Amino acid sequence: MIRRRGGPNELRAEPSNISDHEDDQRTKRGRESIGFRHWIYFVLTVAVVYAGVVALHRRMPAVRDGSSFEEFSEQRARVLLKQLTALGPRPSGSANLEEKAFGMIQDRIEKVHSVVNDIGVNRMESDVQRPSGCFDLKFLSSFTLCYHKITNIVVRIGPKEGPSGNSLLLNCHFDTMPDTPGATDDAVACTILMDVLEVLAHSKTELQNDVVFLFNGAEENFLQAAHGFINQHPWRHDIRAFINLEGTGSGGREILFQAGPGNSWLLQTYLENAPHPFCSVLAQEIFQSGIIPSDTDFRIFRDYGRISGLDIAYTKNGWFYHTEFDEEWRIEAGAIQRAGENVLAVVRAILASPYLEKPASFDEENRWVFYDVVGLFTVYYSVSFGKLLNYLACFATYLLVFLRVRKGVYSIGDLTAAFKHHVVALIAMTVTMLVIIAFVVQFDLVMCWYKMPEIVGALYVLPMLIAGAIVHSHYADNNRIRNVEMVQYDTILLSFASILFLMTFYNLSSAFYVLNNLILPVFKDIIIWTLGIFGVIRRVTPRILFFTQLFCFLPTFVFAAYAISQCVDFFVPVMGRLGNAINPEFIMGPIGLVIASSFILFVNNLFYISRRMNYIIRVLFAIFALFILVLMTTKVGYPYEYSHENPRLRRIIALHANRTIYDFEGHLIQKDNALFVHSLDYRGASDLPSHSFLQGSSAPNCTGVADEYCRMPYYTAIHELFPPEQSLWVPVPSPVVLPYPIDLQMVSRQVVGNNLNLTFEIRGGYDKMSLHVTPLNDYDLLSWSFTDIDIEEFGRRQTYFVFMTYGHESPGVRRFWILLEHRNGAAPDPEKHENLELSVATHYAHGIYQETETLRQLRAMISSRRQTPEQAVGWWRWGITMVGGRSEIVVKLF
Repeated sequence: MIRRRGGPNELRAEPSNISDHEDDQRTKRGRESIGFRHWIYFVLTVAVVYAGVVALHRRMPAVRDGSSFEEFSEQRARVLLKQLTALGPRPSGSANLEEKAFGMIQDRIEKVHSVVNDIGVNRMESDVQRPSGCFDLKFLSSFTLCYHKITNIVVRIGPKEGPSGNSLLLNCHFDTMPDTPGATDDAVACTILMDVLEVLAHSKTELQNDVVFLFNGAEENFLQAAHGFINQHPWRHDIRAFINLEGTGSGGREILFQAGPGNSWLLQTYLENAPHPFCSVLAQEIFQSGIIPSDTDFRIFRDYGRISGLDIAYTKNGWFYHTEFDEEWRIEAGAIQRAGENVLAVVRAILASPYLEKPASFDEENRWVFYDVVGLFTVYYSVSFGKLLNYLACFATYLLVFLRVRKGVYSIGDLTAAFKHHVVALIAMTVTMLVIIAFVVQFDLVMCWYKMPEIVGALYVLPMLIAGAIVHSHYADNNRIRNVEMVQYDTILLSFASILFLMTFYNLSSAFYVLNNLILPVFKDIIIWTLGIFGVIRRVTPRILFFTQLFCFLPTFVFAAYAISQCVDFFVPVMGRLGNAINPEFIMGPIGLVIASSFILFVNNLFYISRRMNYIIRVLFAIFALFILVLMTTKVGYPYEYSHENPRLRRIIALHANRTIYDFEGHLIQKDNALFVHSLDYRGASDLPSHSFLQGSSAPNCTGVADEYCRMPYYTAIHELFPPEQSLWVPVPSPVVLPYPIDLQMVSRQVVGNNLNLTFEIRGGYDKMSLHVTPLNDYDLLSWSFTDIDIEEFGRRQTYFVFMTYGHESPGVRRFWILLEHRNGAAPDPEKHENLELSVATHYAHGIYQETETLRQLRAMISSRRQTPEQAVGWWRWGITMVGGRSEIVVKLF
């Protein structure tokens, strides 16, 4: 006979002849306690779950051939992709973009146009836009962007009778950063959209609404082309929703990582119709927190067009992003097919949706909690329902614990003691993390995990697991808590419930992740009781508790494995371009702490019904010691490594620059030629291999220089991530030959009260130009001719940065004014005292003017030595990929 004791949290099956004393002793560590074999089961279960999750994560659909235009075809899309990437780098303003890539896309559009005309069911029209304008961008260090006649190719397809007045915008960009063929960022997106256009063009059914395809040619100029379209193109007024396709890696599964704002129907349409979903509100909250140093056209359509949309990007293999290795062949078969099928299905559903004609309010808050389950299906529900579900789960957990305390199963003191165990374990793991970070820094192992992300597990997670296990094993050996396993398990539930409550209270939709860790584990005792009722078990033993808990935490392991695999895949490559401001060990260490503490939290109660853990802890410690030995004595810990298939390289920017500095009287006071070099990861320029091109005598001396950018020719406003002091200014004997030298002249100087208006003209320079505007002598920037800048909203700065570009056609002269305001009212005579430092830098980042002989030598040396590093001094440090060009900076005081 099975008897049920106590309240709903006492639903454990046991024979009626077990005495109370035996019941109290059932979790004591004895012959029936779980042992080494069970922990092996546990590890194998986690390993199998992780392997299954990774396999599902990497699964791709079959590639369709190009014979049928009923569905998307990767085979067709790759034809254009190969043509575009074969051109090489395509920065805005280059012949590769403005002429060759432009011509390829236009040719395809003309062929599609003829198909639409032949079928006669729908209509199609196209336009080439060359917008000019300026805007302020609060990104990185907050800066201003100005563009002149950049290139947009715009296509609209819709019902035969004419525009419906309700359009869906599909956006991609076919320009690239310098020195990269840009296969995934973002040529593949344009080829996907081109094939979607062809499928719609071959349709024998009239479309219900319009689709606008924007092939934009200046996204890498910090979102300029999207701004030009959404602010100036006449078709913009009909746009009701958009889908933006991006890339920050190379191939893999594309993730929906932003949706909205408002228009919850748009997100719902994706969730209900995408055949291969990959999405998470957690990814959305991480990206929108601003911790990722990247942005997309989504921001422009949202902020300037006030349109809601979906932001979708490839993220796999971030090591290739913005490098020479972002090549077509690296995108595995099926990755394009998968994205194309998703986009086409969602486009068709949106066009048929009645909501496109009457979209919801732009200002409404996010209404959905959404995520996919290892790519098999999506789960989504309203935020309001999610809050109710979260609070109910918290309430149920608190109620069950309250009933146990009330019935005397354990006391508040027991719970307090158990929580003390958790706190001590967390402190021990945190201290371990800090010790490991100190060890890594001391022995120059920073970013040792960069080429092999698995090292994060061995370097950080494993020792923190050992620390947590030692703490709980100690408390288990000296236990004084009655029903200790039950108490420890309930504190797990209370911990999850408390975290869930706080996340819900602060309106974090990603609280779903904690909810999924709580729901099934709450029912552990109910499952045991049910098994007892049906006679499946006769007695609750530690092994019954173990296997029941293993079952209850299976969904948790699935979600944890899914999150860990995505987190490591994404964050490790990002560390290669995060700059010098933050030691990445203080990012990867806490990630390891979250993984380790979660694992310990999942299983800590099992330590109290396990045999002594000394042997297991010694085994784990031996494994960790062996790993450290391997790390210190082999090349496993070298962060960079070149291979043709999987290059894991340090990114550097090298500019061969001329610099001229003039004083207030217009006299030349300094002229020098140098290589301006900065490394894009934390190891910095000082860690570069020994060579005269890569080793300056000292870091740039910025003492007494008012310009935040230290009078260095920064390509854009990234000095907070890559400070001048962490860069190199390496003198070289040969000056740069400049086809279009900068000519900066002040046209007028006017004093109005305590305001000073200065007007300038710039001639020369190339299609990428930067201004450093630094007010001096108690002057502040009040306004200028570039934008209607709101200083308080933009953020007051010591130096204001303006990024100026042109695309299809260069301006003959750039004329602008700057209005300064004196803080103290009584301004000094502007004819006698300097009031403004203005630096103008230009960059030749493509074409025949990009290279100099110095840069060619450096590129050849890097290419050679990274392939045979054992023959070079500082060998593994030659694992480098380089973006380079010639540059000029002119500094004048006014």
